[in-house]
Amino acid sequence: MVPERIAFSTKPEAKVLSTPTGNLNSNNLSINHLVEQQKAKAPAVSGDLPKKEFHKDDVIRLWKTMAHMQKLNGQDQVYHVMIKREPVQLDETTFQFEVDNTIQLTRLESAIGEVISYIRKEVQNYDLIIQLEMAKGASEEIKYLNGPDRFEKLAKKNSNLFDLKNRFNLDIDY
Repeated sequence: MVPERIAFSTKPEAKVLSTPTGNLNSNNLSINHLVEQQKAKAPAVSGDLPKKEFHKDDVIRLWKTMAHMQKLNGQDQVYHVMIKREPVQLDETTFQFEVDNTIQLTRLESAIGEVISYIRKEVQNYDLIIQLEMAKGASEEIKYLNGPDRFEKLAKKNSNLFDLKNRFNLDIDY
């Protein structure tokens, strides 16, 4: 018995159009379409946004609330940076928040947009600004002290340590 041959199906040739029909259904988005969507999502003109008066304590309370929300969202590093200090009010709508190093600065910069928009919404003042700054004393290099260095540092603060060392013939080499 001879096995039957399976007929192979062939694809029909694609149509060749001489002019565009305009009926192309594409899942790809154009850049113009994306720009239009962003404009639609953009907030209203700043003149239309509320500018109510608020108290410094309201901003600090909302700052701490947002810090705890960051922790709940798994952003522990941002949480620890935010709770270390409180924002300092510079003028009516400007606050300054100091961080210790560039790592903390980059961590907080990633979340500051969300934090500011939350606080602005809650205090109903969209002129609110929070600036991030490096702390002045943060640039000093931390030096880990050994025994004699530690003694020298403490002895500079209290000269009686030299007297005790000499009187009791103490050896400070740990």
